[in-house]
Amino acid sequence: MVRILRLGVLALVILGGCKKSQPAPPTAARFLPATADIAVRVDLSRAKVWSGYAKAAPVAFRSIAVAVEAVKKACDVDLLGDASSIILARHGTGATGDMTLVIDGLPRDKLAACPVKLGASIPPLEVVPDGDRFSVKLGGKGFASGAILASGELVLVSRAASSIEPAAWREEVTAGTGTAPTWWAELDQVQPIAVRTLSPDHTITLAIQLGDPLVVKGKSVAASAELAATDLARGKAILEFLTKAEAGVGRLEPRDNVVHGDLTATGPQVDHLVTAALAAIGGDQPAPQAPPVENTSPIECSEMTGAVTKYMAANMAAMDPAQRTSLLPMFAKLVPALEKAYVESCTTDNWPPGVIHCHVDHAEQLPRFEKCRLMLDPAPRAHFDQLVTAALSSAK
Repeated sequence: MVRILRLGVLALVILGGCKKSQPAPPTAARFLPATADIAVRVDLSRAKVWSGYAKAAPVAFRSIAVAVEAVKKACDVDLLGDASSIILARHGTGATGDMTLVIDGLPRDKLAACPVKLGASIPPLEVVPDGDRFSVKLGGKGFASGAILASGELVLVSRAASSIEPAAWREEVTAGTGTAPTWWAELDQVQPIAVRTLSPDHTITLAIQLGDPLVVKGKSVAASAELAATDLARGKAILEFLTKAEAGVGRLEPRDNVVHGDLTATGPQVDHLVTAALAAIGGDQPAPQAPPVENTSPIECSEMTGAVTKYMAANMAAMDPAQRTSLLPMFAKLVPALEKAYVESCTTDNWPPGVIHCHVDHAEQLPRFEKCRLMLDPAPRAHFDQLVTAALSSAK
């Protein structure tokens, strides 16, 4: 799991930026949260023609693979293959979380019939249609509202982890009320991939130019000079690592509380960088297999706390000394957050003893530990991934 952290540091620190004219926001941007902890925009039309897409996509979109497969099976709609663009923005987590997903380019004829088909094919899911709008319930509780806009985008919105009252949602969609949030102007609209993250410590923007060369640009604005110095140290360690791996050439430029930078990969460096990125998010094996069940004796979820501590310590021990030093402050916040996420997921979803033992017994065998999550069924695995992602975000 620390591999996800390493990629996060790579994306959040090796940054550099340049101002470019931004096109007008899409119609669906008015549904985005007023404040976003993380926002991602992907121009799939451009990304899919990039030579590295086939290798990177299964890992990059792994967290939504179950949903993509369910929609494909029920509606004959490929959310990724048919779509031209995706926007995802989230603020908060749990009962206070707001989330908006916007997908453009899907076939409208199939899309119109999809919500009802999807609800009928997945018994716990209930979809209530209302013209081009719909609400989604899970276990009898509303958790999202959706619409197919006149402009063609599919919009799915969850506010305070709930759906929106039908009359209010109908008014919001049909009246065209609302404008794009102010943070939208900070999200690059020129490059195929753009990311913006917000935390008490940082506001970070990132833009990725796909192709040869592959260029990563952006900036990190820290809340203090001390945090900016930490960002700079992390960036230097990561750039040194990537340079030694022949995965690109970069620069870092500190300005007060801001760290600018960029990373450029050309020729073979592009593949090396993609491989390093996939390894950082656990994607070095595109189709990993779940380890066999070895121990099914009774065991408590509380044992996961010690397992996570050992796992993180083993990762730290395997790092380059400079990188280890620069990441210590983040690890200090990350370890307790991850411990809580693992125990909560285990307790809430009633992990089988074999899954718990897999983590506990192989805590210091990094590749094995990271595959233990594959022993979970899709639903609890998705919940686990969500909790871990939230833990990682809280430690930035």
